Amino acid sequence: MKTTSTISRRDFLQQGTVAALSLVALPTLASPAKIKHLGVQLYSIRQDMQKDALGTLKRVAAIGYKEVEPASYAQGKTYGMPVADFRKAVNDLGMSIPSSHVGFRKKHWDATTKDITDEYKKAIDDAVILGQKYLINPSPDFIYENLDDVKQVMETWNKCGEHCKKAGLKFGFHNHHKEFSTMHDGKALYAIMLESLDPALVTQQLDTCNMAIANAKAADWLSKYPKHFELMHVKDKHKTKEESATMGEGTMNWDEIFAVAKKTSIKYYTVEQEATDGPPIIDCIKTDFEFMKKYTK
Repeated sequence: MKTTSTISRRDFLQQGTVAALSLVALPTLASPAKIKHLGVQLYSIRQDMQKDALGTLKRVAAIGYKEVEPASYAQGKTYGMPVADFRKAVNDLGMSIPSSHVGFRKKHWDATTKDITDEYKKAIDDAVILGQKYLINPSPDFIYENLDDVKQVMETWNKCGEHCKKAGLKFGFHNHHKEFSTMHDGKALYAIMLESLDPALVTQQLDTCNMAIANAKAADWLSKYPKHFELMHVKDKHKTKEESATMGEGTMNWDEIFAVAKKTSIKYYTVEQEATDGPPIIDCIKTDFEFMKKYTK
């Protein structure tokens, strides 16, 4: 590190310029655009949903959430309810379902026909019935270390995106941490994935906590790939554990993240908290909602 006596005039001017730019940027970061769409990922309260889906949805609505993101779909049912019934239950509480998590696996791709299977076409149809805008694949089943495998899967995602587009939906992917920690020739796997996907067909739901576990910064990725992101999982990173925390109690610089996010295609923000140090999760997502009030209208 240089001492005062050895700093050159050029270094001094550069440092002064950086400091000045930082001061100019502060007002922008302190007052990001207000968020219009704020929901909650129901996986946060998965145990409550399993025990009493309708009762739990009522509690979510009472907190003030207007949007929910389901994470339970099987055989044409969401949380054990026919999709039409689930949508009615949500709508009757004054909430909507802009997106849901439904896994897209290799078994959903028919190599002989080069197309997705009828099983996943059914999932797309049911997403339409639920009134969704997005159908999100919550995790991949490719081999992270096998780049050929990854690229082949990206081709199937683009194809699935075509089907979703015809149905009036947008297919998407929700990241975890290995996409950022896995490198190929010095390049993060997630970058390779994004560059292999057509953003007009496949969008991204950025999970802030998951990427932070891999020491990746949300603001950096949003700045580099602004057209690839239309949704965000608003999830704080625990200060000492590799897991989520209650909003405002973790490590995230939300002013910075939201200031950058407003310049991208992101419109849908979904609170997710998978763990808690004490209070029941249902109480945590209420605290999360209260924290987000300063960012919402």
